[in-house]
Amino acid sequence: MKFRIQRYSSHKHLYSCLKSSGLRLFCFSSFLFLLSLISILIWLSTSSEAQEGNTISGRLIDTNGNPISDIVIYLRLETDLDQNSSNTQADDSVRMRTDSKGRFAFSNIHYKVIDFDIDSQSKIGFEINVLSYEFGDIVLYPFRRWYWSTVNFALDSGAKMENIVITADIRKRPKLTTRVVYADGTPVANSQVYVLRETKSLYWKEKGDSRRDITTDLDGYFSEYLSVDYPPRFCVTLAIEHQGLYAKTTPFIMVDDVDLELKLNGNPGSEINPTISNPERYFALEALLEPPPMWIGNQTNGHAYKITKNQTIKNAIQQAEAEGAYLLSINDEAEEKWLRRIYGTGPFWIGLSDAEEEGNWKWHSGEPITYTNWQPYHPENGNTETRDYVMTGYFGRGWEVVGKSFGRTILEKPSMQFISQPNEN
Repeated sequence: MKFRIQRYSSHKHLYSCLKSSGLRLFCFSSFLFLLSLISILIWLSTSSEAQEGNTISGRLIDTNGNPISDIVIYLRLETDLDQNSSNTQADDSVRMRTDSKGRFAFSNIHYKVIDFDIDSQSKIGFEINVLSYEFGDIVLYPFRRWYWSTVNFALDSGAKMENIVITADIRKRPKLTTRVVYADGTPVANSQVYVLRETKSLYWKEKGDSRRDITTDLDGYFSEYLSVDYPPRFCVTLAIEHQGLYAKTTPFIMVDDVDLELKLNGNPGSEINPTISNPERYFALEALLEPPPMWIGNQTNGHAYKITKNQTIKNAIQQAEAEGAYLLSINDEAEEKWLRRIYGTGPFWIGLSDAEEEGNWKWHSGEPITYTNWQPYHPENGNTETRDYVMTGYFGRGWEVVGKSFGRTILEKPSMQFISQPNEN
């Protein structure tokens, strides 16, 4: 009996010990669980704050305070505020149009550095010139590039930029309406025409062009809105091709809307070359707008030179022979430098070829080769059986072997009579 009591007491003591150890273990586990839970909550709170998006809203108005509607506004991601940085990247995915009251609102924006842009030609028939961006007491003036008016700024996470006021000048763009007809007056209806629109400065040598294929309507019309300067600084010339037929305007100045009628040089069914390729079309349109080239004399060697339109080397050779000339021969460095001063950097066809015998280079004029200016690895590594002709790879940067393609050519005549300059004495 005594033994039993002792045994019972031993079991009871063991049970108490186990119960106390389990409680401590439970408390310790609970503490670890609560500590982990608190850490997770803190992390989630910090992460949520870090990922909170920005809000950007405001309105676009004109100089009189009136709202400007239906204009595209962009927020672009920028990785560098330096406008000239090569690391700048843009993301155009965040955009919207202003509503009828000129308002815009972007939310949940996660860009740190932003390009704030407005597309100045997003409203058909109008052009926008942004004057300023007002952020409360801060006024920023845009950096303009092409059709964009841009400001850059950095944002803290969760920033709310509200009531931004963008002030802009809005003006109507003049409309150019063109009707295309055949020589007999029949409209070129519901047809594709190729248009080269060239602009030239009234004061300087600035020049630009626009190339488009446009479909006319039932009466032969098409229209487009142009950007112009006030006062005008450019004149406009239009050239059109339709199935090998051509027409062009005289130069004109766009201030208000202009209506034109262009008459092709043929009637329906008289198409000259309906299968002409697009490069040939635009080369032909360029030639149509260019004034006839003139022969220019080099008083040092007594030779005369003339530049041609874009054409194949075969056509260039035919033109040279028809004009009693030959493709350009460059006989020394001084002649090449003179050509660069007169005609610019090129590239241009010259008269050097091994078409008759592979690897045996000859001038088109038959003159001996006394001077060459090959680019590195030319002609050896550039020459093949299909690359038999030579272009200036840009004057001053060497010559290169090329295949048969389109290009401009300089023609040369062996002699030129010059008018003697009067003696100043």
